[in-house]
Amino acid sequence: RIVGLVLGLCVACGLAVWAYSMTAWRKKTFIGPLLRFADRSVKYYVGGGMTAKVKILFGFYQISTVLSSTYSARLPDKYTGWTDKLASAISIDWSGFFLPEQCLGYDLRLVVSALSPVVLIALLMGTGIALRLRRWRAASPRPKLWAEAALGLLDLTPAGLVLIFCFVPSISASIFRSWSCQAYTISPPNEPLEQVSYMRQDASVECGTSEHDSITL
Repeated sequence: RIVGLVLGLCVACGLAVWAYSMTAWRKKTFIGPLLRFADRSVKYYVGGGMTAKVKILFGFYQISTVLSSTYSARLPDKYTGWTDKLASAISIDWSGFFLPEQCLGYDLRLVVSALSPVVLIALLMGTGIALRLRRWRAASPRPKLWAEAALGLLDLTPAGLVLIFCFVPSISASIFRSWSCQAYTISPPNEPLEQVSYMRQDASVECGTSEHDSITL
């Protein structure tokens, strides 16, 4: 269900970009007002210098969502409550939607999380190329195919950059959690006390072992 929503969002973004590029549709009855409103919004966005403000907002988001999990910063619950909810909402650990977490090791879950943005961006780029090729088939005379495909890549490249900005905190937090271990004190019979550590994300992996090194390295 979540994957379907993400794919639907990518397709919807591609269709929106394609509709916005149709200048002749500004005069249509139904979609024309929406496109003209989009034109005014873009004008105010550029005129108000919103690009720099949005970058600052993204930077704050990237830091605030990983302060407690990555940097072990102790902050009040009033602050960490909403940042943790935001981080969990953006989290892209989709492995649990297909199989229980107990069936997959943390190394495989980490690979899935790291490759998810690459797959999404590839789908986004593919959508841009498909929309351009649709227009290329209806054009007369037809421009060069490779040039039209390149334009399709460029059309949705900004959306791909936004996806990268959104997913960087989630992926970096998942990577840094590989070193997050919980220590336990055990007392074997007739032996002195010992301290062992296990990963918080996968309690079956003992920290400092070759199995743990294969994840962190």
